Amino acid sequence: MTIFIQEPFVNYGIANESALPPYSGKMIEYLLAGNGLLLRSHRPELEICIKLYKYNIGNLPHIEPYFRMLLPKVPKSIVEEMLEKASNIDREILFYLGYHSDCWHLHVPPQQATVLRVTSGSPPFDSSYENAIIEVHSHSHYDAFFSQTDDVEETGKFRIFAVLGNLPERPTICTRVGIYNHFNPLVAAQIFEMPERLIDKVEVYHTTYTS
Repeated sequence: MTIFIQEPFVNYGIANESALPPYSGKMIEYLLAGNGLLLRSHRPELEICIKLYKYNIGNLPHIEPYFRMLLPKVPKSIVEEMLEKASNIDREILFYLGYHSDCWHLHVPPQQATVLRVTSGSPPFDSSYENAIIEVHSHSHYDAFFSQTDDVEETGKFRIFAVLGNLPERPTICTRVGIYNHFNPLVAAQIFEMPERLIDKVEVYHTTYTS
């Protein structure tokens, strides 16, 4: 069994077997295992367990990190539509992607955008924002990367984020999952059906934490 110390929104646990127990229902579970400190969380659309810090701890089992998308990939047609919309303007653009009625839906919310930044103008409880599983924004002809501003604006959410860049000549994408105040890079093809012309820029960095 895994030993948990429970708090209202977070569980702290020590793994003593490699098979993890069912989810506790808390927002985040921190697990100390033989291979380090891990974070586990889930929502109906995805499950994730990531390694925050690498340690070798004797007499504790190793837990394998995982990421599971429990929905079909975003179809190539929607990816192409985002690329087209982002390529035809000279400023950033924000997209929300939600899943209902057994298919993905693309929404362009009201927004304030410049060549360097975009923010949503949707009301706080707008359904397209509330139901979004993925947020995508563009960097126009600049490189695809997550900025410090992105870290601040995306903290506190549990969803997938992506940035499109180098448009329109050499479109690239950078993708990550945000788990409240933690971020972890993803291979874009885990989430999207990738057009051949779209280059996946998997950022090489350790799991980041924002306080």
